[in-house]
Amino acid sequence: MMNIKNILKTQIPSILVSMGHGGTHWVNASIYILLPYITIDLGLSYTQAGLVMTVFHLSTFAANAISGPLVDIAGNGKYTSFQAYSLAIGGMAMLIMSLSSTIYVLFLSVALIGISISLWHPAALTYLSLEYPGSRGFVLSVHSIGASIGDALSPLLAAFLLTYVTINNTNLSWNMTSAILSIPLFVMMFLILFYLKDKIKPEVKLEGTKSKQENYFNNLKLLLKNAQLIPLFLVAGVRTVTQNGILVFMPLYLVANQGVSAAATIGASLFTMQIGGLFSGPIAGYLSDKHGRKIIAVVALLISSLLAPLYIIIESNLMIIILSGAIGFAIYAGRPVVQGWALDIAPEKTSGSVIGLLFMVQVGSAAIFAIIAGIIADIYGLEVIFIILSFICLLTLAIASLVKYPKPTLE
Repeated sequence: MMNIKNILKTQIPSILVSMGHGGTHWVNASIYILLPYITIDLGLSYTQAGLVMTVFHLSTFAANAISGPLVDIAGNGKYTSFQAYSLAIGGMAMLIMSLSSTIYVLFLSVALIGISISLWHPAALTYLSLEYPGSRGFVLSVHSIGASIGDALSPLLAAFLLTYVTINNTNLSWNMTSAILSIPLFVMMFLILFYLKDKIKPEVKLEGTKSKQENYFNNLKLLLKNAQLIPLFLVAGVRTVTQNGILVFMPLYLVANQGVSAAATIGASLFTMQIGGLFSGPIAGYLSDKHGRKIIAVVALLISSLLAPLYIIIESNLMIIILSGAIGFAIYAGRPVVQGWALDIAPEKTSGSVIGLLFMVQVGSAAIFAIIAGIIADIYGLEVIFIILSFICLLTLAIASLVKYPKPTLE
């Protein structure tokens, strides 16, 4: 019993950071279930829906370019402050989304969500990396649990609000649903500010700004010359394309085939996807600490490639929900693995920037795919998207499996 208490005590910081991570993913996940209804209400095409997601990913990409160096150079160890700012921006984004009457206001709201997510990760992951240097895979999987919980509960609540809550015998609108979904972000902001304290290392205070910047950029140059970044970025980019491809186009596909009544199935499917990730994240993180990052990432891609096309074959809502849980188990298993892979490669003083680079590659890939997939869906139908996702996964795992990667050693 004492051992369990001691373990929990040492993990309190990682649990709090995981909860904050859940907040950023709560707002992120809300886009996927609200987008089909926004698309119908505003009269958008699939290309325009894809463009909304491209704006989201591009804003995330641009913010990542700044957030990594900002944490490494100017952060001075104030990681919790950056996390609180991230949550505040996410809450404001949902309020703005609730007021969207044109695609341009919608662009602004999703751009702010992208900034919120980008500001979170370099500070949070650097904090965890420094706090738990000998068990990065595990604590990053704990971090991913928060993401899975936020990703799971947000669409589930949104589906409930859209389907079962009525005002004057009319179902709750997506606008009101968006406003309600902003509340947990502000709650988490205050929890982070009051209960997670910054720890400033002495060397951060003593090191001069000029010297710090010179050392940082020297380390960054060495990082960018590392050939291991190529397979890492390839696997990370395709994992994110597959994840976002399912999250965006599965709800659009269900609404196109079942109408607005598909909210319950969409919410349940997105929920089971995240529950799958909730279980696979810690398992994958632990196994990657023991057996290496690459093998776990390759297996996750293989399973994803086999499951993605089944969406266009299965007609039963129950089977779609079960399929979503299985594909979530595979897709999200890769998340802590590629993050741990990145931190294995990075010198400590550029850990924030390698995470920034990693997320830039991921969101850049997702941004390009979203608009291309939207155009393809308008021309050839939504079914083709799931086949394309399967092919991309197979191609990437074939390439990545040929790249040598040493087994990580625990400190």
